[in-house]
Parts: sequence; structure tokens; C-alpha cells
Amino acid sequence: MPKDPFDLFGKVVILTGGLGLLGRNYTRALISKNAKVIILDIKENGEAKQVLNANLSKNELVKCFYYQADITNQRVLIKIKKEILNKFGKIDVLINNAALLAKVEKGILSQSKNKIENLDLDAWNREMEVNLTGTLLCCKVFGAAMKKGASIINVSSVYGVVGPYPDIYPKGFVKPVSYSASKGSIVALTKYLAAYWGKKGVRVNCLVPGGISNNGREDKEFVKKYSALVPLGRLGRADEINGVILLLASNASSYMTGSLVTVDGGWTAQ
Repeated sequence: MPKDPFDLFGKVVILTGGLGLLGRNYTRALISKNAKVIILDIKENGEAKQVLNANLSKNELVKCFYYQADITNQRVLIKIKKEILNKFGKIDVLINNAALLAKVEKGILSQSKNKIENLDLDAWNREMEVNLTGTLLCCKVFGAAMKKGASIINVSSVYGVVGPYPDIYPKGFVKPVSYSASKGSIVALTKYLAAYWGKKGVRVNCLVPGGISNNGREDKEFVKKYSALVPLGRLGRADEINGVILLLASNASSYMTGSLVTVDGGWTAQ
């Protein structure tokens, strides 16, 4: 083990959904510990380049690589895996971060189709396909190439562990049941794979974030009501999850597998 157990020098990390709010923070944190970060996202290459240039320094960009990918397309994932193995020779860490998420922001408050009574099955199927099936396919495709000492980090949510509080949301907004169902299933998938790949020496753990602020874009009344239910009294910041990502990606967590690591300000402690 290196002097710094959190050092990721020489490690090749695949990060899905790497262009989003949390993904960008994870990328910077991983690069700061000397990892090579391979981002998979749905955005076109031109748009991806703009996002990366706007959020990473020149020194960070040289350690970051991008592949446009629909994580629900197994053939695309297999092609990317071959390219990664040809270029880097291995895959050390897989972070399944990509997901569809109904945000509580101005202009995104009309969600009547998410009510159970008139649930849009197409919307349900799409969210389950991306959040759950996409995570499964990435584990299947990339996990098969991972060797002893490698780490898979699946990203769930507090709503995969407990139910939402409907009364904290603005009138007309309904948190979709597909989000809770998909994120809860990721917890079960994590435990299954931890047991399945234990003898192979590949660790599989689950990050469970609570509410994270998107740079203050949230509905103010929602933030007030949400914060009142959190022991620490606020939404989290995106960078406050980085420490757990580094822990689970590094050798510092070499005896952790099948674990749920919650970062929610105490939301689920009550």
C-alpha cells in the first residue's frame, strides 16, 4: 500500500455521467489523486468538450478522456471497453453515476404524469432503463474485465433507502416512483455483486447521497422544508461527496465490499 492510502496513481477510472454536477466534482477529486479518468456521458463530443474545458484546468484535462455513450446500449459499452483496454490495458475503478433525475427547480415543477394514479409507463420504463439497467450493463461489461483489487462504486440515493416526504415539494411536483424503485434496486444489485465477485477480489460498494444543491437553482421553499428535516440543517454541496468517492476508489477501503455509505447530513438518521 502506498504511503498515501488514498493515492490513485496509475489507476484507470471509468465514470458514467461524468459531465453532470456530481460527475464534474468526482472527476476533479480523482485527478487530484493522480487517477486517469475516463468519462462516459450521453452528450455529443463538441458539447462535452465545452463542459470539460469550462470545468477543468489544462493540467487536469490531460488526465481526462471522453467517450460518448448511451449506457443502455450494451454493444456501445462493449466497443468502448475494447478501446479502453487497448489504450490503458486495464480498468481499476467503475463509478456508476449516470442517472435520470426529476429536479425541484423553477420551470421543472409540472410533474402530474409522475402521480401513481396516472403514471406514464414510458417515463417509468425510461428511468428504470437508464438508472438500473444502465448500471447493470456497465457492471456486466466493465466488471468482467476487472481484476483483484478493483472497485465498483454504484450511486444510489437516500430515496433508494427511505421514501420521500411529499409535503416538502412544491405544489404540482411529484417525485417519480421510478426514481425510488431504481435507486433501491441499485442497493440490492450492489449487495448481489459484492457477494458474486468477492472471490474474484473485486469490491462493490454503494454511495447513498442525500439532497445536493445545484448551485442554488432549487425552489427556495423546497430548500427551507428539506433543510428543516436534516440534522445538519441544509442541503449538501457537491464537493462534500468527493471524500467518499476517493475512499471507495482507493486502497484505503480494501476490506469494504457490499457496504452502503450514506452522505446525507443525517437525513436517514431520524
